Amino acid sequence: MSNVEILLDGEPVTCAEGLPLTELLMSRAPWWRQSPKLHAARGMFCGMGLCFECVVEVDGVWSRACLERTRAGMEIRTGQQGGRG
Repeated sequence: MSNVEILLDGEPVTCAEGLPLTELLMSRAPWWRQSPKLHAARGMFCGMGLCFECVVEVDGVWSRACLERTRAGMEIRTGQQGGRG
């Protein structure tokens, strides 16, 4: 796999091309999914596009992160700019 640069909440990130977007988000944006009660980081729920719990904005369009793969130039917004949501 070759490396690509993407924007994650406005910050440039270099990662492997074709990486599952959920993997990138869980490692680089731990605030992305939080328990509503404990405010602790959460993992994936279904991981196959059924629950819509992993929705983020990709290139201006709402998308399920579990169905996306990283590609050069993509822009991802989690709605939690640097964890300061």
